Amino acid sequence: MMLRIQKYDLDVIYVPGRDMLLADTLSRAYLPESTPVEAELETVNMVQHLPISSDRLHDIRSATEKDTTLQLLIKTMSQRWPKDKSQVPSEIRPYFSLQGELSHQDGIVFRGERAVIPDKLRSDIGSRLHSSHLGVEGCLRRARECVYWLGMNDQIKTYIAKCDICRSVDNKQHKETLMSHDVPSRPWAKVGTDLFVFDNKNYLITVDYWSNFWEIDYLVDTKSTTVIKKLKAHFARQGIPDSVMSDNSPQYASQDFQKFCELWGFQHVTSSPGYPQSNGKAESAVKTAKRLLMKAKAAGQDPYLAILDHRNTPSPGLDSSPAQRLLSRRTKTLLPTKATLLRPEVIQVSQKLTNVRVHTTTDQLETWTHLPRVTV
Repeated sequence: MMLRIQKYDLDVIYVPGRDMLLADTLSRAYLPESTPVEAELETVNMVQHLPISSDRLHDIRSATEKDTTLQLLIKTMSQRWPKDKSQVPSEIRPYFSLQGELSHQDGIVFRGERAVIPDKLRSDIGSRLHSSHLGVEGCLRRARECVYWLGMNDQIKTYIAKCDICRSVDNKQHKETLMSHDVPSRPWAKVGTDLFVFDNKNYLITVDYWSNFWEIDYLVDTKSTTVIKKLKAHFARQGIPDSVMSDNSPQYASQDFQKFCELWGFQHVTSSPGYPQSNGKAESAVKTAKRLLMKAKAAGQDPYLAILDHRNTPSPGLDSSPAQRLLSRRTKTLLPTKATLLRPEVIQVSQKLTNVRVHTTTDQLETWTHLPRVTV
């Protein structure tokens, strides 16, 4: 506009609104039979940015077309909302306070970046949210990122409360809160590692103290050289940490492991002798991993999908998931997620990690603590 008015010699005068008794008709509207010379419009189709299969997208659209409440909601949005809430049909009156966040495209209703799920598909989406049995808070945090429907929180809580698998592995008695470690300054600066047995098979777990992101490796045997080989693979991907925390088991007390520490240039810190619970970060990761594997086995589901869901579930008090903190991005799951949510973004959580060191939720079991340790 500034370029276009340069050829004119203008005198700009400010007129207060109270003195503008009549609006300038010619500047506010054009004749019905005329068309604006230039029109610059930008259309964003949110459906095209949803990483959902065409079949799933068709199911949501078809269910929305058959949902009388959502069809009435789309009609009301197209014709503009009444100013008085009492004039809104009772079926969609709960959406009145959300009208500024609602939109619809290609037959699908959105609240912000989240798809509004029709009533017919809510039970299916609820079962998908709880497919890995992450617990109430974990499922709610995942749901609030990509889907929405009225009463979603209560329905998810009720669904999980009736889950026999979750009830069968609940903690019978909570342990006393342990002393906290210092928070590392960056991701993968300090990692914990431990061995555990599940279903008569040996596994190695490696967990990052900063992000709480952990990896599981199947061990064909429990030799020190086998453990070292698995750790080398992780260090080659994520980098060499400053320190590695472990217990005093033979795999970590061997000469091979000490030589590995010297050649790769990291400090090896062990837990207090005779008290493996002091390796709290790794012990907590083992407990979480075992619980996910038990639930996946009991439900006959893929354990790798359970691990994927865990890594993408926001941690309580941090508003970010382990994958976001370590990889600076969300990783794609089976839940419908807008493409913009999958873009890389650096997460700054150092201060939050300092303020939130101990998590006592039973669904995540994210304990950032253990007792004092000794250095070998």
